[in-house]
Amino acid sequence: MGAGDLALLAWCDLGAIMRTRPVVLDQLESKRRFGLGWAAAGCAMTPFDGIVANPWGSVDEVRQVPVEGASVIVAATAQAPALHLHLTRMLDAAGEPADACPRNFCESALEALETETGLTLWTAFEHEFTVTEAPFRLGAVYSVEALRLAAQFAHDVTEAMRPVGLECFEPEFGKGQFEVSCAPLPNASGPDRAILAREVVREIARRHGIRLTFSPKPILDGAGNGMHVHFSFRDRSGHPATHDPLAAGTVTGQVASFIAGVMRHIGAVTAVSAPAPVSYLRLGPGHWSCGYAAFGVQNREAAVRVCPSPDRDSVAAAAATNIELRIPDGTANPYLVVGMLALAGLSGVRARLPLPPIVGGDPARLSAADRAALGVFPLPESLGAALDALLADAVAWNWMPPHLRDTFMAVKRMEADRFAHTEPHAVASAYREIY
Repeated sequence: MGAGDLALLAWCDLGAIMRTRPVVLDQLESKRRFGLGWAAAGCAMTPFDGIVANPWGSVDEVRQVPVEGASVIVAATAQAPALHLHLTRMLDAAGEPADACPRNFCESALEALETETGLTLWTAFEHEFTVTEAPFRLGAVYSVEALRLAAQFAHDVTEAMRPVGLECFEPEFGKGQFEVSCAPLPNASGPDRAILAREVVREIARRHGIRLTFSPKPILDGAGNGMHVHFSFRDRSGHPATHDPLAAGTVTGQVASFIAGVMRHIGAVTAVSAPAPVSYLRLGPGHWSCGYAAFGVQNREAAVRVCPSPDRDSVAAAAATNIELRIPDGTANPYLVVGMLALAGLSGVRARLPLPPIVGGDPARLSAADRAALGVFPLPESLGAALDALLADAVAWNWMPPHLRDTFMAVKRMEADRFAHTEPHAVASAYREIY
């Protein structure tokens, strides 16, 4: 511990930007109960550093309080001091969970799911990112060469992410594109891990003189970056509760209904999962990132797909089978994604919806009649359209607390309006620099 080390109390805002209030490290323990004050109007901050109209003004304040266990330390080097990053939740002036806090919303949604169904939601995030400047050459996509040229960077990320829970660091489809995958965790710990992992990658990149971006479409004619969310379930005894080898889609009845609920509310889920104008340069048919509201098994053109285990041992297969939501990207707040996912699925379980039709190929190759028969339709094609879909969904519209929902809508409408008539190259460039 260095005498001048800072502890960064940090939170992921509605634009998925990490904001912070730091304290000197030896003062951290004194802040664990009440945290640090933060202007509530800061909840309405945009990715472009302005603040949209909001209900708080200049007076109201929240407390940013550290979450136990949601932290990471990246050790100091000769060139850089240690990073002490501690995620927070918001409390209001009365010491109660603030209703504008994405993490509080996520926890509340997951609690409702578990209370009503007995299921605990586990999530694991895959982050794709693109290196745009580096002191090493960029190798061929998916190649050993690409990884070995970036070997020291990959090694240092892997070492720093051991406490966070890293499953892999691999070269991806795009030039200079890599992916880090997190191991699954239950409840809000899954999004916590996703956020910490992303910040570890950024910290190590800074130390190596690397510029990278998690933007969903950093280069218009290049590969897109996703933030895929894999999820599964465990029952109250802690046993896997996703897999049924004899059922359609190899999922249990409750999970089938959960998937159906997500598909029923896919427009609202898209609004929080792809919440920037640049998101819609990535989404679309033929991109392996999904352009249609379709459900499949191992189908990368489906918005939601089951990823079954190849293991023939039933216990191992039950533990490994999961479902993937392919829409999210790095402009999304992971807490909002998981919270909306949980409530959309819960609505399906409540209604006992049947499993949606399984689409076995690229929905874009189907005729319009076949898509209609399967209940397959295009995802929203712009941020404005996705926000309209959330607004039009009378059920999903009321899932977020009003302050959180209305502020999210205000921030995102600002972004949609700002880039409504901007050339795609300029949109990609603007978000590449921010994310």
